[in-house]
Amino acid sequence: MADKRPPARQSSSDRRPSSQKQTPSRRPDMIHCENCGEDYSSTYKRCPFCDERPGRTGIGGRRVAGGGQVHPIQLVGLVISLILIIAALFIVFTRIAPLFTGGLPGGSSTSQSSSQTGDDSSAGSSAGSAGDISAPDSSGEDPQNPGGQTQPEPSAVTSITLNKTDMTLQPGETFEFSVTLAPAGAEGSVTWSSSDTSLATVDEYGIVKNVNQGTEKKKAVITATCGEITATCDVYCKPANPSSGSEQPGESSTSSGGSTSGPVAANTPGTITNAGNGLNVRSGPGSSYDKIASVKNGDKITILEDTGSGWYKVDIGGGTTGYVSSDYVSVG
Repeated sequence: MADKRPPARQSSSDRRPSSQKQTPSRRPDMIHCENCGEDYSSTYKRCPFCDERPGRTGIGGRRVAGGGQVHPIQLVGLVISLILIIAALFIVFTRIAPLFTGGLPGGSSTSQSSSQTGDDSSAGSSAGSAGDISAPDSSGEDPQNPGGQTQPEPSAVTSITLNKTDMTLQPGETFEFSVTLAPAGAEGSVTWSSSDTSLATVDEYGIVKNVNQGTEKKKAVITATCGEITATCDVYCKPANPSSGSEQPGESSTSSGGSTSGPVAANTPGTITNAGNGLNVRSGPGSSYDKIASVKNGDKITILEDTGSGWYKVDIGGGTTGYVSSDYVSVG
């Protein structure tokens, strides 16, 4: 008799329909990234390509698709970064770099500024390390005396010399004196005076003028004074209204110093008289002309021409001709 065995149990897997065994596993949903344009599985919380969350675009991410716009916050951050970099470079080149270039060109300004602040120790150490020798402070230097050298004081005036010691002026004629002070380099203020202002006047510049309105030639003494030193010049002033007297033409006039009352003919001999220490012979008929020679009392001359203005053109000998005042010539 055959044994009866209970039927074998089937596992739960054996009881599944065959259709379920053949169905493949479900594919996860795909998400399209709007930032980079890639597709990725929904199992990712962020895009594995640009690290962007679903639903957010344009911010962050490791890769930006072509044509994407930069966010304004990123632009502001970039500008601020550039400003900070420029400011840092400026500070480095203007504040820090000169500390290491104190002995090189361009470092002298730093040394001078440190010395002006009064920090002698820091200035000395920086100058010594860089080999720079600081210049002496010249802030209190006199611009008119650079270097602080002592200027020699002007010497005291010991003498005065005039360009004229005696002269004769026609009515209304003027002459300007020049003064030489001694020793060389001496300085002083010169004042002028006349012994008789009715004959000759002199102004503050040393210009003398014949103002004699009388009938005779007279002398006035012009004095130049500097401190206690003086110099004089005898000025003979011819009258504006000379008297004719009882002389006949051609006769000599003793009152006029030996001159004649009429024109003197050419080649008339003459003699120098009343000339004191001598008489100047000039290049023209006037005391303003240059002196070319001199004659003394008693010298014989030849009158070549009577200019009619109180001057003779004369030959003094040796081929020298010039002009002398007729007041000092005795004719004949």
